[in-house]
Amino acid sequence: MSAQLPMPGSSRFLRFVLVGAVGFVVDAGVLQGLISVAGWGPVGARAVALPLAIFATWLLNRTITFPESHGGPPLASLMRYAAVSAVGASANFIIYSLLVFASQAMAALPILPLAIASVIALVVNYLGSKHFAFR
Repeated sequence: MSAQLPMPGSSRFLRFVLVGAVGFVVDAGVLQGLISVAGWGPVGARAVALPLAIFATWLLNRTITFPESHGGPPLASLMRYAAVSAVGASANFIIYSLLVFASQAMAALPILPLAIASVIALVVNYLGSKHFAFR
């Protein structure tokens, strides 16, 4: 398992980034909905939004980014993806929470710390997905 960095021009990496953008929309939409409509706090809302985004990106990555893995057992694939995502999601959630707690401006606009944390976790998630989750 080599740890080579993804090449920005590669088609697979581009698909992964695009699927990640969809995951970001799911994450941000649920986050904003729970905060604005249900009155939740930004950290509790993120704890619900994040697993939903992970599930959505697993479905899309399994069929679009890594289609060769689509024939394998879905539950095994989901468990491997969840393990990889747990590493990236942990970093993402910690960075997000630190930014929210460190700044009232970040807490007032939770999409900004979400974007910062998501970009940081991107490469970890890609490499883990490529070399483990969808092997």
